[in-house]
Amino acid sequence: MFQGLTSLFNLYVERNLMVSLERDLFIETPQLQFLYLGTNHIKTVAPGTFTTLPSLHLLTLQYNGLRDIEMGTFSELVSVESMNLEGNRLQDMPQTEVFEDMISLEYIYFDEFQLCSLALHVRVCEPKGDGISSVEHLLDSLVLRISVWVMGVLACVGNLLVLVGRLVVKEPNRVHSFYIKNLSLSDFLMGVYLFVIASHDAYFRGAYIRHEYTWRRSWQCNLCGFLSTLSSEASVLTLTTITLDRYFSIVHPLTLKERTLRIAIVVMSMTWTLAATLAFLPLTGINYYGDNFYGSNGMCLPLHIHDPYAKAWEHSALIFLGLNLIAFVFIAYAYCRMIVAIRESQMSLRSTQEKQDRILVKRFAFIVGTDFLCWMPVIIIKVVALGGVVIDRTLYAWLAVFVLPVNSALNPILYTLATKIFKQQVSDAFIS
Repeated sequence: MFQGLTSLFNLYVERNLMVSLERDLFIETPQLQFLYLGTNHIKTVAPGTFTTLPSLHLLTLQYNGLRDIEMGTFSELVSVESMNLEGNRLQDMPQTEVFEDMISLEYIYFDEFQLCSLALHVRVCEPKGDGISSVEHLLDSLVLRISVWVMGVLACVGNLLVLVGRLVVKEPNRVHSFYIKNLSLSDFLMGVYLFVIASHDAYFRGAYIRHEYTWRRSWQCNLCGFLSTLSSEASVLTLTTITLDRYFSIVHPLTLKERTLRIAIVVMSMTWTLAATLAFLPLTGINYYGDNFYGSNGMCLPLHIHDPYAKAWEHSALIFLGLNLIAFVFIAYAYCRMIVAIRESQMSLRSTQEKQDRILVKRFAFIVGTDFLCWMPVIIIKVVALGGVVIDRTLYAWLAVFVLPVNSALNPILYTLATKIFKQQVSDAFIS
């Protein structure tokens, strides 16, 4: 193709519909120093393609269709200082030093920072992170590193207090208490998830890129994904159950049959089974989910915001746009209906309970507000991402550390620790 160009220094063949690079393609251009091959349709590069280019300083292969690179493909390019591989499909490549023989390479450019693991000796590798993680740290931001510990402590300690308190203190409403204990257990799991992420961030500190490939494919990352999904969905479903129980008690008290602990156990068994199924399905090895559903990011969350149509995106959408949205709409409606029912009872009865009812209304409004702050940002961002809008990469980490765990940290306060009845029961228990 390039016969007789023995003195050529600069070759620009971008946008030429090239589909492959064959061995000895540049055998008659030994003096070539700058080679631009971007924006073609190159899917394969045969070993030996660049053997005759010992003086090459710059190579661009951006925006082609490269999926993988064989070992030794660039081993002869000992003089190349800069290389651009952006816009290709170099995903999930094994952690091998594909570029280790390129001893002069100082600048290399990919789409994903994870690929920097292929060129650990290169001084400058871009991008340096994905908004959550970076070449150095699993959690790149210092604020995130501190916050993940804080949120983990709040979720674990608060929910542990609720579990212990409700096990020790005898309560008259055993059914409601049983629901609250299940809610605390599900929220406690979110704290465990945050602690696992925080501990691995500390372990990988300063050298995350060396562990990044194995971490995202490890059983620990899959466990984190399972725990976060199980926790969030069990919490959502339990909150829905508690809301339904309250709704019938306040709005339709005469139609509610006697609530028994046996029925509550059956309901919660179904709740945990559904949540566990949704969380475990991606780990079953079914081809639909691929082999790395939870490992799409360093925090092992299946939100799929950066790549909204990734493999098994429907499963993620089912959880965050289907189940969670329906649950929030119902909870918001139910509490609004309960507020109306309480106000109507105040107007008709003018009872001495009016002050307590106002407090209850405020508590209900606060519950709906916190649910909104926790779920709606995720739902809105998910919808926007599916609509084709590029979401800021840093937003993913903030959702994972601050937004999703909000309910896990606040639920113990809203449903137990701040309630007058529970505080009175704890006080009586200590006095006695």
